[in-house]
Amino acid sequence: MIGSRRGWWNRGLLLGAALALLAGVASCGGPQGTAARSTLDRIMATRTLRIGMNPGYAPFEMIDSTGGMMGFDVDVAHFLAGLVGQDVKVQIVKSDWDPIIANLNADKFDMIMSGMTRTPQRALRCAFTNPYFTTGQTLLINSAKHPPGSVKSVADLDRPGMVVATRLGTTGEIAARKAFHRASIKTMDTEEDAALEVQAGRADVMVYDQPYVAITAKQSAGRCWAILTPFTHEELAIAVRRDDLELCNWLNVALEELRATGTWDSLYGKWFVEMPWLRAAGDTARAAGASAKPTP
Repeated sequence: MIGSRRGWWNRGLLLGAALALLAGVASCGGPQGTAARSTLDRIMATRTLRIGMNPGYAPFEMIDSTGGMMGFDVDVAHFLAGLVGQDVKVQIVKSDWDPIIANLNADKFDMIMSGMTRTPQRALRCAFTNPYFTTGQTLLINSAKHPPGSVKSVADLDRPGMVVATRLGTTGEIAARKAFHRASIKTMDTEEDAALEVQAGRADVMVYDQPYVAITAKQSAGRCWAILTPFTHEELAIAVRRDDLELCNWLNVALEELRATGTWDSLYGKWFVEMPWLRAAGDTARAAGASAKPTP
């Protein structure tokens, strides 16, 4: 804060005002108790953690064959709920991606955990926790046009006649436009559509986040291959309302516990290494990106 010395009289007035303000705070929002209860207080009172998700980003949040939700983020959500209390339930509120931050600010859920990359643009509209996952943009390449090993970097594909597919309005699109100056950028409505362009040979390469590209390359072996070393750095974080500092602080402590207990490592192995879900989920849980999701 910026201030100046104005003498003991002004300081006395400020002290008196501060004491009056503290008295109001101590009474839980004034004599009528009209101040809004904090989000964390409400979670503890209702025993419900409401989490906004945009399903479809394997393996973070997906719809399984029964119509339920599964994924890395879903398991992290249940871990967080357990830290509040064993009887606290997770309520997943599905949201389209474009209005997801607006829905958060409209109090339709308490937080967003949906593979969201924290960016300066998004931070103007919501607050972010410390990152819980680090990823980056990678390349899914058509095998017929560019045999495995024939491409070493972005520069090898940045030439006239090359077609680069990605999802419209995503951090993947932003990265593609920054990295490719001579190739043509082809934007699609979904990640799956962009991947299909590469698989069908209508595009040479797809730019998207590492988990999605790794899984898609595995699913389309023979048609596509991948360069999985990211050429960007992106951090996924939980989003809360900008004035929810109490909840944000608690989540940061909880995320530390997630790693300290070994739970993060266990969940990473389950969803990114062993991947039993890939066999069980089938077509209902095909990858459809999120860390590179659109910037609402």
